[in-house]
Amino acid sequence: MRSKLLLIAAAGAALSLTACSDRHAEEVKEGVKAAASDVKDAAREIADDPDVKEAGTAIKESAKEAGAELKEAAGEAGQELKEAGKALKQDAKEGAAESEKQLNEAAR
Repeated sequence: MRSKLLLIAAAGAALSLTACSDRHAEEVKEGVKAAASDVKDAAREIADDPDVKEAGTAIKESAKEAGAELKEAAGEAGQELKEAGKALKQDAKEGAAESEKQLNEAAR
């Protein structure tokens, strides 16, 4: 009889611990949900903040301006390279003509 009472008491204690664990798990779950909701609300507030929107717009405009300036500089550099190539080609032609002239004079 005594062992039956101990067995019943142990079963009751186990059920009690299980109930506490379930309740604790539910509290933790609800705490996590509340924290996630708070983070989500904070993210919305940040996204809707006029200062943040203004900063985002300023960054976009700066990037556009930098891109335009880079494109312009690349175009100018390309044009300068093209002109330098033409000048080099002309110098090579003139040098070849001069060399041919000197060779013809030396051959006489």
